[in-house]
Amino acid sequence: MEYFFKPQAVAVVGATPNQYKGGYAILKNLMIGFRGQIYPVNPNYREIEGLPCYRSVVDIPAKVDLVIIFVPAQLVIAALEDCAAKGVPGVIIESSGFAETGAEGKKLQEQLARIAARTGVRIWGPNCMGIVDAVHGQAFSFMAPQFLEGGLTPGKVSMIVQSGMLSAGFLVDIMSHGIMGISKACSIGNKVDVNENDLLAYLMNDPDTEVIALYLESFSDGRRFIELCRQSPKPIVLLKGGKSAGGARAAMSHTASLAGNYSLIRDILAQAHVVEAREFKQMMDISRSLCRSSRSEEPKNGQGVAILAFSGGAGILSSDFLDEFHVPVAELSPPTREALGKLFPAWMPVANPVDLWPAIEKLGAEFDVYSEALKAVMADNKVSAVFIHAVAGAFRIKFDMEAIAKLGSIYGKPVFIWVMGKRDEVFAFQQEASRFGLLAFQDLYRAVECLAVRLHYRPYSPLDSTGAGLMPSLSRESEGLLMNASAPLDEYVSKRILGEIGIPTVEEKIIPEATALEQSVEQFGFPQVMKGIKPELIHKTEHGLVMMNLDSGIKGCRAYRSLMDKMGGGGQVLMQRQLEGKLELIAGYLRDPQFGPCVMLGLGGIMTEVLADRVFSTAPLNDTEALAMIGRLKAQKLLDGFRGSPPVNRDDLIGILMALGNLGHRYPRIKEIDINPLIVSEGRPIAVDASIILEQ
Repeated sequence: MEYFFKPQAVAVVGATPNQYKGGYAILKNLMIGFRGQIYPVNPNYREIEGLPCYRSVVDIPAKVDLVIIFVPAQLVIAALEDCAAKGVPGVIIESSGFAETGAEGKKLQEQLARIAARTGVRIWGPNCMGIVDAVHGQAFSFMAPQFLEGGLTPGKVSMIVQSGMLSAGFLVDIMSHGIMGISKACSIGNKVDVNENDLLAYLMNDPDTEVIALYLESFSDGRRFIELCRQSPKPIVLLKGGKSAGGARAAMSHTASLAGNYSLIRDILAQAHVVEAREFKQMMDISRSLCRSSRSEEPKNGQGVAILAFSGGAGILSSDFLDEFHVPVAELSPPTREALGKLFPAWMPVANPVDLWPAIEKLGAEFDVYSEALKAVMADNKVSAVFIHAVAGAFRIKFDMEAIAKLGSIYGKPVFIWVMGKRDEVFAFQQEASRFGLLAFQDLYRAVECLAVRLHYRPYSPLDSTGAGLMPSLSRESEGLLMNASAPLDEYVSKRILGEIGIPTVEEKIIPEATALEQSVEQFGFPQVMKGIKPELIHKTEHGLVMMNLDSGIKGCRAYRSLMDKMGGGGQVLMQRQLEGKLELIAGYLRDPQFGPCVMLGLGGIMTEVLADRVFSTAPLNDTEALAMIGRLKAQKLLDGFRGSPPVNRDDLIGILMALGNLGHRYPRIKEIDINPLIVSEGRPIAVDASIILEQ
């Protein structure tokens, strides 16, 4: 990637003196900030902007590290072949007209991929904006040169953006407001070769980058993306486009159909400690909030936020918002209360939120009440962060930005500021705060939201890493089925295999024939469930092949005959002990097209579709990760034992999730596994129905 970010010589194919075209903007941007050699390429000119212009890249009489192509799509192939002949290692294609335009464009893009594979040239794009590097003041992009002439504001956030024009809009918005800077902005477009994983790996080791923000509409290799996120020492913030699209493939099991939406992606990102954003400005606010912190320090139990407000009402709202994000308001220690009490009139009790207005009235506008109050709460061991409310341009209140920044640095605790007041003064306040490394927001809720992300964020730990672990060996018969069977395995066979790897299953037996029916029914005991099973009939309930609450031999015999009639011969009847349990779960496995082997756990029964409470994780997984997965379910009260029910044995659940992941990981032909329901009986989860679906 070095020749994309740190080239010594750059050529522009499509350079032009026409100031209204992108080829001119690319060339001009290079001339403004790039310190290496610049070579315009256009057969129609001998000179552009005082630089010699060449007919083709091949004609350039020197080594070229990077070529930026901006010509009509039909001319890109020939230009790329010239780059390969010249031995150029990296090419950025900023032209549009490829896969985004339809079938013909897709054919052109496939040609680009073939050239890259044949020649080894790395291709960035097409249909992208290229690269802007604010730290080094250079842009390999068609964005308007006037935005660069005033200088870029350097920062510590680097962006990877799939959309070209959206990334240009991002930059214009950031630069014009001046509230935060950026390190690098990388627009990757159609990702014919270079993709988000290449750039993520590079930025993880970039000394100019502290936080990586991404806008992605698709994953080039989801499994690799998650692996990189786990390895990243830097926070990763993702805004995912296209969340609402349903699953694109037909799913045979509940597990796969439930994964055919954004649920799976959301949970796997959370598993890798990726912070998700809902829209662009939130993504950037969260990113800048994660830049400045001692994130390695884990908050101790009982710690919380001290709120320094100028209004009691704003303090109350802040407390409400903090509670919504599960962040406690700190209980101030006696020394802190005593120190704050010296600032207030005698009638004013000290509490958190700290309403500073009475102190301001008592001591006067020239007294630095904010700094004195901040010093007191910062020294409190029960305070992990401070949330300050400020007014710009409305009242004469002293607010020493430098002193506040210094106190935050001394105590190593985050300081977040919410500011309101006159428009221009608020804007100037935010810019000054940014210069001192402070975080100031105009929206109260956004300020609290970003503060919560900062306090909750933890980098991915090696303790969270997955591991296949040990799995009991399967019988030769079961292994043969998983290796060679050509159809979905029926419920009885599926549960037999699951039982071999340690998953608890319901007591059951196949009724061999009608002549042994009455004796089998009587010996098994009551109540019973009978099911008709055929390999091709996975969803038995939909075909009327499940009969429950059979409490006598007569009912059992009738159920058997009814099931055999419905199956029309060729099927078998499975007899089970009917389990009693107030809680039904669903567990499963699938091999996702983007993220590979994954496991799922959720509420089962009618709650599966109604409450949509389910969680996913990549597999295989270890016990720490399985426990964290269980903890992400919303129905924790049900798991803990609700209204007298015994709590679910979490160790058993952990074992089931690990076993599912290990089985699917070991046998790649397994496409889906579905355990539905997983009935919790006396606290123990037991597989009552299951299916294993294999790749054909």
